[in-house]
Amino acid sequence: MPGNKKKWTKLNSKELITTGFFKMRCDELQMPSGKVMPRYYVFDFKDWVNIVPITKNGEIVLIKQYRHAVEEEMLEIPGGAIDWTIQENSETAAVRELAEETGYVPKEVISLGWQHPNPALLSNKLWCYLALDCELKVERKLDEFEDIEVVVMPIAEALRKIDNGEIQHSLVISCIYKSL
Repeated sequence: MPGNKKKWTKLNSKELITTGFFKMRCDELQMPSGKVMPRYYVFDFKDWVNIVPITKNGEIVLIKQYRHAVEEEMLEIPGGAIDWTIQENSETAAVRELAEETGYVPKEVISLGWQHPNPALLSNKLWCYLALDCELKVERKLDEFEDIEVVVMPIAEALRKIDNGEIQHSLVISCIYKSL
């Protein structure tokens, strides 16, 4: 289990950028050896959720959307940021994101825990959920800049797409494998 035996001491911290979605800061740190690291950059994002939706027929509900940072269309599972302005919990956020992005609603939701998306640069957590017996029940409510295609396929096909590189998003792969 990770511990804090080698925790670094924060000597100074300066906020560089603040947006509605994230903050970026620069920390000055002293390492246990006594060395001082003058600039360590950290992104403080809101916690995220991902949900692995499985239909009554045993199919997985995926979404396809363009991701500009890599300039490619990606096949993913539904997910997004937790809305802390309404004190939303992670499970509620996951079910909300599933309904908004796909129109599917689950009968049962199982927590798969959380993980750090990239602890070298990001301070947030990613909460993963498995949604069972999902049915198409509501109208999608995409955010203003979301352009999402819903793709439903057998679980075995999705696993093949991971193996052959058609699904490349590491957090998506992690949550799918945790759900197995």
